[in-house]
Amino acid sequence: MKKVFVGIFIIAFVCLSFQVKNDKKDLIVLVHLNFQKKPLVLNDKKYITKNKDTVSITKMKFYISNIILEMEDGSAYKENSSVHLVDAENLSSLELKLNNVPDLKINKVSFDIGIDSVSNVSEKFEGDLDPTNGMYWAWNTGYINMKLEGKSSSCTNAKKEFQFHIGGYLPKQNALQKIELSLDGKQNINIEVELSNWLDAISLKETNSIMIPGEKAIKMAQLYKNMFGFE
Repeated sequence: MKKVFVGIFIIAFVCLSFQVKNDKKDLIVLVHLNFQKKPLVLNDKKYITKNKDTVSITKMKFYISNIILEMEDGSAYKENSSVHLVDAENLSSLELKLNNVPDLKINKVSFDIGIDSVSNVSEKFEGDLDPTNGMYWAWNTGYINMKLEGKSSSCTNAKKEFQFHIGGYLPKQNALQKIELSLDGKQNINIEVELSNWLDAISLKETNSIMIPGEKAIKMAQLYKNMFGFE
């Protein structure tokens, strides 16, 4: 009888250990769009950059894709079909839901800003990749990774507008940017996007429109990469 009890105890302990080890949860990644450390306000709000450009933002949309979490035990979580369209006009898009994430602390998160070359040619035109979202050019130019539009008196065109539609996936046009953030054992992920870091780095009088892939788009993508941090 004693041996039977011991055997049952061992089996129960093993089952419990396996269950704890494989606990999963849904994780919400929160994206905070800020300008000068305050929540971004579209249209009517005017901001002044370090270059003395007075700006108002009318549109900001971008893709976060290929999310990977490095867990405290050294394992990695990779989101399946990992594509999220973040839109400043759609508050629900600022919450990215990750399914079946190990219930462990997170040491690091990495993700891409934009759509990689494989997804650009996959022709999976659905969900956040649906061309009706206004983030797709054509088969040979692919998706727009980052779209920023607004108005500024510094712009030299007649409408005093700036438009940055940044993308490109071909070898010499690839504007995809990879972001890596150290979380130091956090269990929640709050991504801060500080738009002023981008606009402070450019002069709207000199550059106020990029609408096609190429060298200028790549350089601009390298600038907006500096917007992303952990709040």
